[in-house]
Amino acid sequence: MMRCDLEVSSIVDKRWGISIDIEGFSNLYEYNDATQTKAIRGLHQLMDAVIKIGQKVYPGDPNKNYWDRIFAHQFGDGFILVSNFKEPDPSRCIAIATSLSRYMLLQGYATKAAISTGDMNDISGCYPDAMKSAKNNTLGLGMGLITSIPVMGTALTKAHNLAGRVSGNVVVIDVTQFSCVPEYLIKDHEGNIGYINWMSDENSLAQEISEKAGLQYGNENQLSSLFSAYIVVEPCPPQKWIEGSQKCQNT
Repeated sequence: MMRCDLEVSSIVDKRWGISIDIEGFSNLYEYNDATQTKAIRGLHQLMDAVIKIGQKVYPGDPNKNYWDRIFAHQFGDGFILVSNFKEPDPSRCIAIATSLSRYMLLQGYATKAAISTGDMNDISGCYPDAMKSAKNNTLGLGMGLITSIPVMGTALTKAHNLAGRVSGNVVVIDVTQFSCVPEYLIKDHEGNIGYINWMSDENSLAQEISEKAGLQYGNENQLSSLFSAYIVVEPCPPQKWIEGSQKCQNT
């Protein structure tokens, strides 16, 4: 058995993780040239929104609250956002996911966000020596390149697996992973899955995050109208996806 010399910067077993990606990204990318450009623009806008929340809202200011900092890593058409430490109350991660989901729909994109808990570790100690010594996680392959993302953990895998169990333009949370969950924000339940009513205007923390980050927030009627318009634009999402989305809405 190979032994990995893990270089773990900070292992916390119950940090929250938000897995968020752009729904229908591959369909947009493959449909035609115009939708491919739209898909890439959506990734740009989601990344920009994540950066703004990190830099303007939760930067980990040493003079204020260093421990509120967040970490984000891109995987394909989505991101995993992870807290610095365990937070029994999921209000902050729900608000961040809500802020991002509302902003993206206002830009014409549907997202799926799933929240669970776990750890995130630096796994570069398991890499071959050639990759360990590479600069910026990039190594030459003759005239080609190999790049790596040297982080992995259950915060990613559990949130990603949760996302795989649901369909639609949703924000979901594994309610068993937190000691208290704001029930007034939950529209529906399916076992351990809570569907967050992210279009509701009741989440004041989400609105505060959007305002500080400079992201559009909109209102419930506006978001509902945009969703109705979204589902009739080619390539249209399947009926199952539409029905899944409605579990988060006041329909």
